[in-house]
Amino acid sequence: MQTYLLTWKPTRWHWDNLTDNVREVETRGYYDSRWSSGGTKRIVTGDRVFLLRQGSDRAGIMGSGWATSEVFEDAHFDENRPDDTALYIGARFDTLLDPDTTEILRRVDLRSGRLARVNWNTQASGISIPPEAAPELEARWAAHLSQLGHEPLSLPDEVPAPEAYFEGATRMVSVSIYERSPRAREKCIEHYGVRCSVCEFDFEASYGERGRGFIHVHHLIPLADIGHKYRLDPIAHLRPICPNCHAMIHRGSKPLTIEALRKHLQ
Repeated sequence: MQTYLLTWKPTRWHWDNLTDNVREVETRGYYDSRWSSGGTKRIVTGDRVFLLRQGSDRAGIMGSGWATSEVFEDAHFDENRPDDTALYIGARFDTLLDPDTTEILRRVDLRSGRLARVNWNTQASGISIPPEAAPELEARWAAHLSQLGHEPLSLPDEVPAPEAYFEGATRMVSVSIYERSPRAREKCIEHYGVRCSVCEFDFEASYGERGRGFIHVHHLIPLADIGHKYRLDPIAHLRPICPNCHAMIHRGSKPLTIEALRKHLQ
């Protein structure tokens, strides 16, 4: 799996239904679209994509998702070029933020570490993110979403493989979207608190104000076992768990129960 940067320039293409598409992600779990791949033909189904808003006022990452097709050619998206064609990919966005109402991951905050090697001023879609920089981009994106009240999509072990995302496992990803939604998270934490259900670690007690309200939220039912008729109940199906215990629960071929990990820890 490779990682690519898609771009949106508001002055070139007006996204009339952006608000509706953001709401679709929040309610349905994803938004399907096609997007310009610039000049690249290398993107294939299952590749990771990030959406960069261009412009001098609010430039930054506003969305993420996966390629749902290989590159194809079609009529140009620019109405001023009716005789031209452009290259596209199918894209499924699992996260989409509206820059007019929500703080996006600003471009200025992406110019350090390994991410400094990426051309964040690019005017074209389809540039690749170096393999050594992609994990850092994922981490910063997850941290940004967490600050907004979103739980990161899932641990890597929770969703088996990118290709499963498009072959019947979209319901798994949709449920993990609900898991990280502020509404489900708030209901879970309101009932159980922010202390880890396994080791009882409290981030605020250890880190002070910086740790206030921070905790992962864990599915009691493994995502791979969730069926079509599954309906998420934040109190019955979610528990607050610290990142360390969350990782240990999902390490290995079969997730542990909270009780089993607590017993192992003791």
